[in-house]
Amino acid sequence: MSEYGVDILTNGVRVVTVPMPHLHSVELVCYLAVGGRCETAEQSGLSHFLEHMVFRGTAEYPTSTELERAFEAIGGSVNASTDAETTCFHSRVHPQHVREGVALFASMLRRPCFNELETERRIILEEAREDYNENGDQINLDNLMVEMLWPGHPLGGSLVGSLESLHNIDQSMLEAYYHRWYHPDNLVVCACGPVDRDALVEVVKREYGDWSRVPKTPVPAAPEQHLPGPVPRWVNDSDSQMSLQLAFPLPGRHSRHTLAVRLLRRVLSWGGGARLSLRLREELGLTYAVEANCSMMEDTGYLAIDLSVAPENLVHSISELLGVLRDIREKEITADELAMVVKGYLFDLEFSRDQPEALAVRYGWGLQAGYLRTFEQDIRELKELTPEYLQRVAREFIRLQGLKLVVVGPWTKDQRRAVEGVLKATPF
Repeated sequence: MSEYGVDILTNGVRVVTVPMPHLHSVELVCYLAVGGRCETAEQSGLSHFLEHMVFRGTAEYPTSTELERAFEAIGGSVNASTDAETTCFHSRVHPQHVREGVALFASMLRRPCFNELETERRIILEEAREDYNENGDQINLDNLMVEMLWPGHPLGGSLVGSLESLHNIDQSMLEAYYHRWYHPDNLVVCACGPVDRDALVEVVKREYGDWSRVPKTPVPAAPEQHLPGPVPRWVNDSDSQMSLQLAFPLPGRHSRHTLAVRLLRRVLSWGGGARLSLRLREELGLTYAVEANCSMMEDTGYLAIDLSVAPENLVHSISELLGVLRDIREKEITADELAMVVKGYLFDLEFSRDQPEALAVRYGWGLQAGYLRTFEQDIRELKELTPEYLQRVAREFIRLQGLKLVVVGPWTKDQRRAVEGVLKATPF
């Protein structure tokens, strides 16, 4: 049995079928190629706002409650998310009701009514206020970091939007943005579970086949990364802890180094024996949790490390964190450590074969993102990685030139001077 099947309707809608005949549910997912990087400064948060508004009733289901109950009637619980490049609508449905599930998503995506805009605005404003403190300062580490990485570019804005931009979004903006980005060429429909491929394609054709194509809108390219020495950003906040994010720029997901970077992320932050956890938590007790993550988009990205520490441990924690990063650059990963991390990665790949949500991302998002990979590809490339190659990749991307640091919390001027001194003295 093949891992997946792809069919394309004449109007451009792409259909991905992932056979999982042993399951008793179907994960039904719709990916639209629209997100934060598609917005102008005045439209900041519009992709996310539109995602919310699609739930506010359709031609067939005039209220959000009716729409929710229609999904519940087929075993579903519909939800959605928006990132920099995609908007994802998803629900689990009963295998006997895939046809109804496809029809419900078509109703949402093709015939939204945009009801109750002011009610939804209030909800999103509450969501946006979570990113600010009592003084009105932005304290969300991710938002602060992307603003440093891509200043003045849509990638540098909050996905939720600013309080000002959210107040300015109106019905005409929503409808114009919808017609620009919600169209068949931008849509991938994916179903994972006990689904018949031909039957799925037929129902998608029935629900979307007469949807007219529109000219595609180009997505703004990522700006060239300028890599000065380490750049810190300090936000004073009355929290009981210091929250930190340190990041290094990366190329986009089509780089030949993508899998190696993901493996390095695991060397740093996968399980209790990972480098960062072992040093900062288990040996020194400086933090409860430290986590490294990769964000890779079409043509740019970054590796970020997040942790929270007591104020008195700020300087020590950053010094030790930089020490771990220096070691991964300067000391070759041992064959045993590499084998252990690769083994864990392979286990996770194997486990994901039982997770329809994970397979929807692998194949549905993968097709939408132009990054459609089989298990065989990942397994083969993982087994080809060597300690020497990983060290070269670490040296290429983990370097002081381009490093960004965000610190949010009750820091003092002395701590700021000490941390900036540590950054300048770091030898990589």
